[in-house]
Amino acid sequence: MRLKLPPAPPSYNAAYDDQRNRLIEAFAANTYQKGDDVGIYQPAKLIVSDTNFITTDTHSPAEGSVSWNELDGTLDLGMDNGVIQQIGLDTYARVENMTGATITKGSVVGFVGVGANNTLRVAKFLADGASNSLYMLGVMAHDLPDSGQVGYCQIWGHIKNLNTSAFAVGDILYASPSTAGAFTKTKPTAPNNVIPVAAVLKVGTTDGEIFIRPTIEQQDYYGVFSDTATKTAAAAYTPYAITMNTTDFAKGFSRGTPTSRIVAAASGLYNFQFSSQVSSGSSNAKKLWIWPRINDVDVPNSNSEITVSGSGTVLVPAWNWVLSLNAGDYFEIMWAVDDTNVQLPAVAATTGATGTASFARPAVPSIILTVTQVQQ
Repeated sequence: MRLKLPPAPPSYNAAYDDQRNRLIEAFAANTYQKGDDVGIYQPAKLIVSDTNFITTDTHSPAEGSVSWNELDGTLDLGMDNGVIQQIGLDTYARVENMTGATITKGSVVGFVGVGANNTLRVAKFLADGASNSLYMLGVMAHDLPDSGQVGYCQIWGHIKNLNTSAFAVGDILYASPSTAGAFTKTKPTAPNNVIPVAAVLKVGTTDGEIFIRPTIEQQDYYGVFSDTATKTAAAAYTPYAITMNTTDFAKGFSRGTPTSRIVAAASGLYNFQFSSQVSSGSSNAKKLWIWPRINDVDVPNSNSEITVSGSGTVLVPAWNWVLSLNAGDYFEIMWAVDDTNVQLPAVAATTGATGTASFARPAVPSIILTVTQVQQ
């Protein structure tokens, strides 16, 4: 076993001497026994320490060196860009910036591609729902200039010397849905991403401190659709797909072509809940059937039969189906009647005075469909 020391600096350097001494001590501990004669390294007998690190050495380490952090009970490792890693307490990802601008220390960043040497390429993360939460990565540990410069994104541990004056100790910080790379203490709501990233440990304009612990869950998809037009059946015993002319709000689902198709952007297990208006136009008993289809195929054991009678009678059937869809699959609600005097009516909103038949109330859609995700 040979000991190779780093090149000596041109003048005295305390950090170099500390590093050299630690290397000699580590080498000796693996080469000699206590009491051995070590020749030129020490004229007397060697006394080997039981540790390879001097716990009284608490200087801030230069790049490539270590020192003992007495406060946190661990080693500080000096890395490039002025980052000091607390070994065992901090975790980083090596990242690249090609955004066209410096990403400042404390910015929330997300994974946007792969750079040279398979380095993660990052950009400031905006939690407005446009990007999947799974692409959020962590917080920049230092300013990272543009043009492919490589640095460190912290994904666990303490970040110090930040401006946390807008927050209070104990605040949970989320990725902001309005400002890319920023934090917010206000929990976002759908359709924005809800990603708890850090907790505030110290408040200050320049000496603030946070603890990074991103909690990233896969996003749930959903949708609410309706139709404001009355539905009629042109012929008895003929299935018709119920169209939707309104998307109230949705994420991961959209109306297709024709608009009876509700298209899933991602695979998953979904709950489809509907309610509809059903009215009778004559006194005789009439039957109505309602069931779902996926990709133009009837779902087995999913049909329901309703009987409605009496002219002007209105029923509100409402139930649900829990179905598994793949990405790109489309869902439809089918209906059929044995008498064309059955329809799915829509009623317009009214704006009249309270106490009158036209008192102000919302419209009644012919159908409302709500989709929620049950499992990824």
